[in-house]
Amino acid sequence: MGQQQQKRGDVIVISADAGIRSSLDAGLKDDRFRIVCVASSAEADVAARSASAEMAIIDSRTGPALEQMIRLRKINPALGFVLIIGDEDSSLAVEAARAGAYEFFIRPLDVTKAAFRLGVALEKHSRALEERAYTVALEERLNHRTEEVMASRDRIKTQFINTIRALEKALQAKNVYTEGHSRRVAEKSVEIARAMKVPRDMIRHIELGALFHDIGKIGIRDDVLNKPGRLTDSEYEHMKLHPIVAEQILSPIEELRPIVEIVKHEHERWDGSGYPSGLKGAQIPLGSRLIAITDAWDSMVYDRIYRKALPHEAALAEIEKNSGTQFDPDCVRIFCDLECAKLRAAATATAP
Repeated sequence: MGQQQQKRGDVIVISADAGIRSSLDAGLKDDRFRIVCVASSAEADVAARSASAEMAIIDSRTGPALEQMIRLRKINPALGFVLIIGDEDSSLAVEAARAGAYEFFIRPLDVTKAAFRLGVALEKHSRALEERAYTVALEERLNHRTEEVMASRDRIKTQFINTIRALEKALQAKNVYTEGHSRRVAEKSVEIARAMKVPRDMIRHIELGALFHDIGKIGIRDDVLNKPGRLTDSEYEHMKLHPIVAEQILSPIEELRPIVEIVKHEHERWDGSGYPSGLKGAQIPLGSRLIAITDAWDSMVYDRIYRKALPHEAALAEIEKNSGTQFDPDCVRIFCDLECAKLRAAATATAP
């Protein structure tokens, strides 16, 4: 037995020209679909409401073709379109193609070519409908999985937190002076950000950026990272690689991508002489500018392998000294206001 032909829907021919309707009715005959010829937009609306309507062939001389396409698509979203146009209608053809027309019949009509082009249009439309149906089915499946996704959020969050802890521990194992440093920098950076009334989402990014601002030092040699004395030029150049290493570590982790730029540019300077990109002023992410201050502060007021901690007053003076060169002056002002208030409070508390 021969292969059964696929049954298709109705093909509506919309033309005020009786000759075109008659020619297409005769020339497009096919056992797979039915030709329905109409002479006006009103008749086309009725035909389009049929559940079996699949394709509309619109003669541009019957009325504004694009308006007819839009109107008929509202009546029947599953309808496809072919236009009958003249050689002078090139601009209409472009606009119609953008609006979703599949093919064009050129006047004077060659019925043999028209039949071939209609077959092509029907195949294109069939694939489009299949893709649309697949998309709808996929959306339904995704909607049905909403509860499963919601239930998995806690698991993803736990995995994320574990990733943070693992990276922190890896750095602490490499450099004992890092222990507690990143968390203190994060807390103080958040404190300044809140005083600046930074949006909550950005504050969260700043906090995470501070937690990971030293993570690239995992890629720095131990003899450089833990050297008690001054670094040589070549050692300093090696140390300057750690923001790039941080970028390589953090970028693959989707939850950490929003903080990559903050971590990468923490060693930029307000005057543009920093690294790795030589950013200047407001080009530097706000989170990076805040962390630069709090990182320097924490490094000064806690013991390091190369020196003892400085008194808070001396560290504060050093921060102010570098305002406008190394640090953002506005951030320095707010930071100093906060720290001075703490110093005054401490002095008051210890006064006799």
